[in-house]
Amino acid sequence: MRQVPGGSFQAIQEYFQQKSCRYCSNLFSAEGIKLLREEPGVFVVRVTCQCCGHPLGVAIVGAANNQSKKEKKLPPEWTRKDANRLSSLPPISFDDVLAAHEFFSQLDAGWQRHLPQQNQA
Repeated sequence: MRQVPGGSFQAIQEYFQQKSCRYCSNLFSAEGIKLLREEPGVFVVRVTCQCCGHPLGVAIVGAANNQSKKEKKLPPEWTRKDANRLSSLPPISFDDVLAAHEFFSQLDAGWQRHLPQQNQA
């Protein structure tokens, strides 16, 4: 049996393993639950009783996509403060990198004047 990303098929198997066959009253087993087809967000499965061989039938099961919200990938070294402060800003573009390179390449011996002033307590 092939592995389905996110464990959705495993969740479907676990669901049907809690149901019993209407002919012999035994619980369905994982071996009797076969994935027939997978579409985005939908699984088609065949459920058959392994004890008596009677089919429960074919089920079309919708699977929730855990990444339905577009989650931004944040750098792993960012703190929560960084994420709150920076995540709403647009990504840095290629032109931004070139502009920064130009700025840094033109700095002279007085480059420290571009740094924010430190408050001394």
